[in-house]
Amino acid sequence: MSLFDKDLVENEKPIQQRLKEEELISDCLFGATVVECNDPRAFVSKLEEVIRPNYHVLGKGVEAERLKKHQGRPVIRWNAKTFKKDDADGSMYQLSKLPKEPKPIVIIENIADIPDGDRNIYDDPAHIENVLLHSWKDDAIHLTYNGIPFQMNKWDYSVVFPVRRGDLQNLRHSISSDGFAYLLAEIEF
Repeated sequence: MSLFDKDLVENEKPIQQRLKEEELISDCLFGATVVECNDPRAFVSKLEEVIRPNYHVLGKGVEAERLKKHQGRPVIRWNAKTFKKDDADGSMYQLSKLPKEPKPIVIIENIADIPDGDRNIYDDPAHIENVLLHSWKDDAIHLTYNGIPFQMNKWDYSVVFPVRRGDLQNLRHSISSDGFAYLLAEIEF
């Protein structure tokens, strides 16, 4: 084996890893997607890196072209673990008022770790979960904030729920019938 061949073999694993990451991220940016992975923060970091306009997409083919179309889109990050009274409804209301082009990517972290406490401070966790997670199952989302009804179209957004492996069992309601794309990250994040 020549030194050139050795370099190719040593560099192949990182290249294959990067191609898999790009493919996974491309797949999760359509509709509402739950991504189960070992390290949700690392996954989100990688997602944000890959959709930057200056990121060079390594892959070729349909997934790579689709990923390139997502580059430069605005990213909105919410941490469900920090939500207090009216934050879920208010966040969705504010999201409904944002421009739809370019289509925002909404990353909702810690959906399985919604706080439960004094109802003067926190909403019922089941309500927050319904608003932030389960409302995306319908094409038209109907919600109310401070007595103001509003509507959103789920196709105006890409919504990603990164969760740690095994945390989906902490949800109050199953996502199995919600029509989510569900991706198990086979690669390490």
